[in-house]
Amino acid sequence: MKPTEVLFIDIHTHQPSMGCGYSFGIHPWKVQNSNLDILDSLLKANRIVAIGETGIDRVHKDTVPLQLEVFEKHILLSEQYQKPLIIHNVRGTSDILRLHKQHRPKQAWIIHGFNGTADEAQQLTGRGVFLSVGESLFHESRKIHQSITAIPLEQLFFETDTSTKTIQEIYEKAAALLKLPLNRLKEQIFANFARLNLELWNNGMTEPGCSSATMALINLDEAMC
Repeated sequence: MKPTEVLFIDIHTHQPSMGCGYSFGIHPWKVQNSNLDILDSLLKANRIVAIGETGIDRVHKDTVPLQLEVFEKHILLSEQYQKPLIIHNVRGTSDILRLHKQHRPKQAWIIHGFNGTADEAQQLTGRGVFLSVGESLFHESRKIHQSITAIPLEQLFFETDTSTKTIQEIYEKAAALLKLPLNRLKEQIFANFARLNLELWNNGMTEPGCSSATMALINLDEAMC
């Protein structure tokens, strides 16, 4: 049964104590040292509700061809198992746009830790991609501090990732920047989350220790599987 309260949604965190559902993928930094076997087994056992992190990080130039190959495999698994894709993106927006156009995915793509320009936000959301925003909102020098207003509310998420900020603090900062009541923002993000059709409350995949005020997706690493 779904909760009657509108929860704070933390779409991507690395804090195990907050875990209420799980994602797993091969991070672009680790493409040389990982394989898809663990991901495949987790998907077959229905132990995860989303795939990721995966994606592109062009700071790591030597592995970009392999990153692209692994990312495409994640895209295919996302479609096969009908799981949203959580994407790491560093200087890879053009790659992501090209692959989205090529594959025309039915499953949601969520760029985590988005810190791009308003133009990048418009390009990505124009293709239906969700953008997740985190602690960068607290730093006025970061691009997202200005570009958050370019993200349609219907394609927005928030996350703690590895931050010490709480998800409520991130929501409150975003609400101030967007000039929206906090409750209005909570309702919209919760509605966005519901559109992912994760059915966490119906299939027993939530953790007993899950906060009554927050629904969080924790990113697993191989040591935790």
